[in-house]
Amino acid sequence: MRRDTLVDFFQDLTAIQGDFLVYDDGYRRRVHTYAETGRAARAFAAKLAAAGLRKGDKVVFWGENRPEWVVCYWGCLIAGIIVVPIDYRSSAEFLLKVGRQVEARLLLVGDDVDDASGQARSGFQSVWRFADLDWTGDAPMPQAGVSRDDIIQIIFTSGATAEPKGVLIRHRNILANIVPVEREVMKYRKYAVPFHPLRFLNLLPLSHVFGQFLGIFVPQLMGAIVLFHDTLNPSEVVRTIRRERVSVLIAVPRLLDSLRDKI
Repeated sequence: MRRDTLVDFFQDLTAIQGDFLVYDDGYRRRVHTYAETGRAARAFAAKLAAAGLRKGDKVVFWGENRPEWVVCYWGCLIAGIIVVPIDYRSSAEFLLKVGRQVEARLLLVGDDVDDASGQARSGFQSVWRFADLDWTGDAPMPQAGVSRDDIIQIIFTSGATAEPKGVLIRHRNILANIVPVEREVMKYRKYAVPFHPLRFLNLLPLSHVFGQFLGIFVPQLMGAIVLFHDTLNPSEVVRTIRRERVSVLIAVPRLLDSLRDKI
């Protein structure tokens, strides 16, 4: 298997049969397949190009975990555009600091962010909503000439006592973590067939590398389903685990302690 860049993983993603992303916002449940995700990501990359964004430009992600976050992430990645993910609970002031520092061209915003005054939106030339993503579109693969040393994202510290500091993440950094896991998974994947599809409930923010690793990349290696939930309430999490027959829970120790107490 060719693994020069993460674009190779994207090409594999689009060929997987079955459901990939599930989102339950408490009112309705949405399901999107691997094929849908791939098509929507290519369409989003084309939309970025039509808006004048080019390889090396930065896009700030400020939103809750949802399927559209994953689609936009892949759309930026295959187009060579750098993602700057911000925790949706971060303040508008912090967001503006980061946006200025990276000279972001675009802000992608979720539904659960705290920006009642519109302060954050006013600091960016363009603002798009994750919820407005077109799931019906498609486009050819962008020819961005992506290489292993290209930056895919910049992860920022909180910047509470100074200017935010960004960590550059390149294709080769993520590959160094994924490829060894893939080699081991391939050895034993056939034994997991009776348990398919595995279901991951990801409660870690996608704005963190570990949340991305277990919420985007690892599930793909197994053709698994990833569920996103809009609450950390232990009772709701337990109900979701039972209803969706969750195989893997991705969470922080504090939440696991709460679940243990609840059970």
